[in-house]
Amino acid sequence: MSEVASAAGSTAGSEPAAGPRRQPADSGTVARTVAVLRAVAESGDGTQIKRISADLGLPASTVHRLLDLLMREGMVERDEEAPTYRTGREFLRLSSIVASRHPLQAIAVPLLEQAVASMNETAYLCLYLPREHRLTFAAHVESTHPLGYRVRSHEPQTLLTGASGRSILAFLPPDEVNAVLAREGLAGRLDLAQDLALVRARGHAVSFGQRIAGAVGIFAPVFGAGGRVTGSLGFTIPEQRFDPAREAAFAHEACRLAAELSAGLGYRARQSA
Repeated sequence: MSEVASAAGSTAGSEPAAGPRRQPADSGTVARTVAVLRAVAESGDGTQIKRISADLGLPASTVHRLLDLLMREGMVERDEEAPTYRTGREFLRLSSIVASRHPLQAIAVPLLEQAVASMNETAYLCLYLPREHRLTFAAHVESTHPLGYRVRSHEPQTLLTGASGRSILAFLPPDEVNAVLAREGLAGRLDLAQDLALVRARGHAVSFGQRIAGAVGIFAPVFGAGGRVTGSLGFTIPEQRFDPAREAAFAHEACRLAAELSAGLGYRARQSA
């Protein structure tokens, strides 16, 4: 059965464009320093004083002074040739400590709990395995219903079946999609290509009985800081309990929480003009 997708849009396979930043609500030195550090961290390969000044609405002299403060603490480094500013070694050291102590699953579980509290259906986090071009169900929170479906956790599974997989597959770079399809003997399948295009356009996927017979899946993609899809987040619902009238609500919640998790991983969604 072909996968159906609808609702909120998202952009795939490209670096997230820097959207307009707001001037710090607090005009104090700490708030402005944090805003400057955030601007440098989100710039990727580096940024200049005039760009930070324009984005934050701060005088260039103020930005220069705050960057000097951050450089003294090793939080920012200056590339003399560019000249641009990028995150410093001390910032990277602290980031690594935090990341090692708070793995993705730990960040995601509170969001899965929110999903279940809101919709009372079992919510899952899937992670993409780049080397294998497959996925694994990494974490889940169960609903209070006595009837439900469970999937095998921490086992590599195909991206081709279910909203959990296709919401990832649709946002992979074309060469990776082609590698997956070729391995499965589905290269050139026009109907599948159209299906993935629809998932990309709508921003999430819905499937009926693809991965588990009698189960409905509604999942949205999760993106990392570099703009690459890293997994998916969503619901698995027994078809006999599924109310089509609630599909949009499930999709909205999956997209909302997937976007929140993506933001927590450093992803900045492309801003519409």
